Amino acid sequence: MMCEKCWTDAFRRSYNDPTKSQSEYYFILIEERKCNPCSPREQAGQFWDEEKKIDARLIHAHGRKED
Repeated sequence: MMCEKCWTDAFRRSYNDPTKSQSEYYFILIEERKCNPCSPREQAGQFWDEEKKIDARLIHAHGRKED
């Protein structure tokens, strides 16, 4: 799954410095943050299910029914 925080930060970087695309900045950020990765909540962003404490995209990706 894509990290929503890194994707948003990559958008900001590409907006402020258009010498690289959002995708290029995304992969740069992933490398920069390997030692200190984003939390599961940050990675899920708007897809975070507060009740289940999980990225809702994972529920749908694995074909599980929601309670």
